[in-house]
Amino acid sequence: MSSSRIRLNCYLVTTIVIAAVFGLTQGVAAQGAPLEFTQTGDAVPGGSVMVSVATTDGSAIQSVAWSQAYGVEAVLTGAGTSTVTAVLGAESAYRAHLIHVLAEPPIGPDQLPPNVPPPGEEFFGGLQNRFQVVGVNPFALEEGALVELHVAVTTDSGSYETDYAVHTALRWKVATGLSNIPTNIPVLLHGKEQASYDWALTAPGGSTAALMDATGQSPDFTPDVVGMYTVTVTDEATTEAVTLTIYAGTWKGIIIGEDAAGNPTVDATCTACHGATVASWAQTGHAEIFKDNLNTSTHYGESCFACHTVGFDPDADNGGIDEASDYQAFLDSGLINAADPTGYAQVLAQFPVTARHTNIQCENCHGPQDSAAHMQGGDGPRVNISSDSCATCHGEPLRHARFQQWQLSRHANYELAVEEGQSGTCSKCHTGNGFMAWLPVLTGAVPGDVNDDVEVTWTEDETHPQTCVTCHNPHAAGDVSGNDNNATVWIAGDTPELLAGFVATDVGRGAICMTCHNTRRGLRNDSTWDATTDKDRAPHLGAQTDLLMGQNFYLVETGERSYHSQLEDSCATCHMEETPPPPDLAYQLGGTNHTFFAAKTICSSCHSVIIAEDVQGPTEMMLTEIHHQLGEAWQMVAEGALAGGNTIDIGGGVIIEDASEIVAVGFSETRGRQALIFTLSDSMDYGPTGVGSIDVVPAEGEPYALLTIAPDNLLKSGWNFLMIEADSSLGVHNPDYAEEVLETTEAALAEIVGGGGVGGSANAVACTSTYVYWTEIAARLNGTAGSVWRTDVVAKNNADAMANLTFYLHSDSTLFDAPATVDAGAQGVFEDVVQFIGADGNKGALEICSDRPLEVVARIYNVSPDGTFGQFLNGINFSGLDEGDTGRLYALRQMTGEFRTNISVTNTGMADAVVQITLFGTNAAELTSYEMTIPSGMAAQDLEPFRTRASSPDLGWGYAFVEVTSGEGVITSASVIDSRTNDATTIPMKY
Repeated sequence: MSSSRIRLNCYLVTTIVIAAVFGLTQGVAAQGAPLEFTQTGDAVPGGSVMVSVATTDGSAIQSVAWSQAYGVEAVLTGAGTSTVTAVLGAESAYRAHLIHVLAEPPIGPDQLPPNVPPPGEEFFGGLQNRFQVVGVNPFALEEGALVELHVAVTTDSGSYETDYAVHTALRWKVATGLSNIPTNIPVLLHGKEQASYDWALTAPGGSTAALMDATGQSPDFTPDVVGMYTVTVTDEATTEAVTLTIYAGTWKGIIIGEDAAGNPTVDATCTACHGATVASWAQTGHAEIFKDNLNTSTHYGESCFACHTVGFDPDADNGGIDEASDYQAFLDSGLINAADPTGYAQVLAQFPVTARHTNIQCENCHGPQDSAAHMQGGDGPRVNISSDSCATCHGEPLRHARFQQWQLSRHANYELAVEEGQSGTCSKCHTGNGFMAWLPVLTGAVPGDVNDDVEVTWTEDETHPQTCVTCHNPHAAGDVSGNDNNATVWIAGDTPELLAGFVATDVGRGAICMTCHNTRRGLRNDSTWDATTDKDRAPHLGAQTDLLMGQNFYLVETGERSYHSQLEDSCATCHMEETPPPPDLAYQLGGTNHTFFAAKTICSSCHSVIIAEDVQGPTEMMLTEIHHQLGEAWQMVAEGALAGGNTIDIGGGVIIEDASEIVAVGFSETRGRQALIFTLSDSMDYGPTGVGSIDVVPAEGEPYALLTIAPDNLLKSGWNFLMIEADSSLGVHNPDYAEEVLETTEAALAEIVGGGGVGGSANAVACTSTYVYWTEIAARLNGTAGSVWRTDVVAKNNADAMANLTFYLHSDSTLFDAPATVDAGAQGVFEDVVQFIGADGNKGALEICSDRPLEVVARIYNVSPDGTFGQFLNGINFSGLDEGDTGRLYALRQMTGEFRTNISVTNTGMADAVVQITLFGTNAAELTSYEMTIPSGMAAQDLEPFRTRASSPDLGWGYAFVEVTSGEGVITSASVIDSRTNDATTIPMKY
């Protein structure tokens, strides 16, 4: 399926369909080519269509080649001539193709923007494998009817290729999928996949309705009288009969006038039972869409009425607006396209029968009121939480494609909904059915505890995932659509108390998202640890709210909410408002993004020089290091248990008798618990097995769980790691807090395993210790403009034992070193560290070795008569850039006598590194590009490259890219120095 076809559909729909149905001749120009097409014939299943191509530039056609690009297979004759005849396929083939379109993704992977992942091998957002009345949306009906011809034309002016769309007129119509349907409209059915079908129909008295394709998977029938129709079919999996009860009725319409506020007033027979619902609906955009367009638009007409009125269908006699006794008079009145602000008032006064059917009313969503289904109430045949009901209008690309966007989202995962749908706990968030049952308790409309299970009253075949109505109350949907909309959601502003044990306040429309997107394990932090009985718990997937609000982490203070949580609509701001929908499912990228996948590029809409990878790259590296540490720590615990003569039983199936059998231990999660994967000497992996199900078995006495001898901080660290993983944003939701969580987690694990730690993933050149840190530059010498540079280093020892340090200064002349110590838990301060090492008059990269985990900060500064001016550099605690990686340096300045910029490149790898540095002006113009080679362990400081290399001494602002062309472990940063004070500002590397 190609995006060009979707655009062609929308472009041709008003012209080709007329020609296809009535056999008229209609010229249609080919976009981008001097060609025009004329179509004649009957575009119906089994019919013949003739399509002729001619030139519009006066050139002579030399050759033509027609072929079919898409749709139900047609038989082509005359494919080498200017006029091709296509004999269209049989109705049974169109039926099968329509079902296929309903079941498949709405657009292909090539049409998806980078932020939307392609659907998996199985698409879970389409037509489901169950016995049902089928909902048919406009897009699927159009695609099901489409036959796309491809033509290659050579003329004496050139060669051209383009597509031409034939829209076949099908019997089937757009349908809600409800069991309450209008008469004289075909009802399409669908059954589970099985070997054969024995559909049977029982119709009311006076009906001549019959099933079409009664032995196929997807039969249909057309109810011809008001009444109840019963369809049965045998479910071969259970050998039991499945019964579908379908009610047919006629449209009624309810609008009789307007109140003083301009809202519609309705028939009193409706308000007697539904007064509150009608009052809410009357203030929505649904209730005024026809009125607004009639009063303001100059391009409005019957093509819009299928969605904007009740029952519009000229092919069916069932009481819709087009059968109103004064409808033709309304059409002839001149009110349409007049953009008269009094137009709708005139319709109410002059054409009251037509007026009853205007705007989007109850019947558009619930089906005809004049049917036996009307008085059944509750969750009967007039109510269905399926998104198919909304799709009848919001499923018409390009302009109205919210349904197709939703289909591509994870909210549309029917497989997961069915898996979790029979659980009173899990269904609350994994199904729309459960959420709607839970909602009254969440909102306080019904007293209860949000932690209590809901009653499951639906079957697997009645289960739906999170659909439109689980976020939006259709009776209070707002009256402004598009990007700056006022659509309402069930929960906004503050959340109720979440299952994660806290309330998120002032989060706008993101509150509805947060209701489910939290850890759902109660409140968990250091203050609750002692009272927690299930310390091996893992957070439930979807920990976004916890990270946004800075809740439910160990080893850090809680409550440090992200700035992102303070945006007007929090979650919805980035995931729906700032991120545009897929182009092929959004007219001019308008409206909110209902795939809910946020685009990484939107960061720049608020942060001028920050992109998502700047946070995600370092976060991913830290997660990798912590994951390794967790495995090491648990292996240490397991080996310690084995050292006492015990054995270990992995989940009641595998026995480890000696530590030598353990090759490695990996950390994981299973069924909501922290878990381990053991790789044993038989080269097999065992697990993941919950740590609570791994027993230590002593020679004498009762077995006990391995987790009972694990350090508290190991279990806390496992939770923290899984929290950041479960959030899935790689820190973006709360960058500073995520970094703090990971750093403290890394340090806590380092104390357990005696390796890694904060800085444990940094490269070593001179060090042989467990922990390695770098500061990019340390100096004690005079510089440009009378500057006098000095360096201080502060090292915080996070261990409970003294740290033994060695400083190595990698200067151009020699390698200087000096030992030092830092007491347990103390902060070691090394003022003028280059002099401390004995390297006066030198500068270079400073490598710090330690046998304990540290946190390192350095300050390099200029000494002047007025004091000191300087910059802070964090101790490098990661392995840096490797070959092919690029670091970015923004906000650089170069102005004679005012600002100068130096670029520093440090090589922490064991081999020489080569980098390509490209300088840009602030307008993105490339100024110059050059290479630098940096020996192992060395720091190369390129002084004022904008002036010396790019000949731009008065550039103003600029930026630089540093790409590693060979080597590894490269770190880069820049210093912007105020030349008037020699005050330096650090510009850190962006990934």
